[in-house]
Amino acid sequence: MVTKVRFKSFLLRIPSVVLLFIAIGVFFSITSPYFLSLMNLKIIMLQCSALAIIAMGMSFVMLTNGIDLSVGSVIALVGVVTAIILKSGLNIVFSIFLGILVGCTVGLFNGFIISKIKLPPFVATLGSMGIVYSLALIICGSYTVHWEKSWFNSIALWHLLGIPVTFWITIFIFGVVLWIVHRSSFGIYIYGIGSNEEALRLCGVRINLYKIRVYIMSGFFAGISGIILASRIASGNPNTGFGYEFNAIAAAAIAGISFFGGKGHPGYSLLAAITVTMLMNGLGLVGYSVYWQYCAVGLILIIGMSLNKLSEKLLCKK
Repeated sequence: MVTKVRFKSFLLRIPSVVLLFIAIGVFFSITSPYFLSLMNLKIIMLQCSALAIIAMGMSFVMLTNGIDLSVGSVIALVGVVTAIILKSGLNIVFSIFLGILVGCTVGLFNGFIISKIKLPPFVATLGSMGIVYSLALIICGSYTVHWEKSWFNSIALWHLLGIPVTFWITIFIFGVVLWIVHRSSFGIYIYGIGSNEEALRLCGVRINLYKIRVYIMSGFFAGISGIILASRIASGNPNTGFGYEFNAIAAAAIAGISFFGGKGHPGYSLLAAITVTMLMNGLGLVGYSVYWQYCAVGLILIIGMSLNKLSEKLLCKK
């Protein structure tokens, strides 16, 4: 009897994202003969890289009881700015640095507005989403920017040990995220801000500083994703980031990150991003358009959060 109770408790503690990952993987491996092919698995790893990086950044923002709606626009702006700099003939590494710096600058702007002016994160980042997207369109004149072909175009095509380099970059960032959560005071304060901001403030912690850092981190991660996507499509397109804010928030929520802050683990966002990518990829293989794919992502967002709520209630009863 004790063993049975322990087993049920163990099942309830399994994050919903793990169950969704398994269910979606099994479903499409049965419905599509190409889903588990080596080529398609590489495509999934390539496609999920940018989303996973943004979702991990979004997770930290949500842990502070915040939100960042500007990440999709940041991807667009970073891609366009990097493309223009590359087109001018400047050093590729310097171009990448400036592109990521643009993302960090947007994050700094968001953090300052939220922490100093005290605007709600939803309002502040919604406003910056419009501003940043407009800047991307203005800078490129609403045209796609191309540059002279270079090794930058091949970043998304490189493989190491048979795995796309962009996925290795994602794994490295995942390792950094784990270190922040488990080994740094920054991670502790992030959870503290989301759980009880006032108590942390009374302890002398500079809340505003940490909020600004969190949004800079989100902008930094979005900047890296912008570079990856610009390399993948070999151009700077102002529409590249369309829908990424929705998918990033969905991935973070499916991973168990609470919208009220202080709860969840950013590491699960990697698995959630892979799950979302698997879903969209699988639906594409069986013939469903992108419109149905976004509908399906919304559906698993609701299912994932419902499963999280249900398991919490059942564990509380115990």
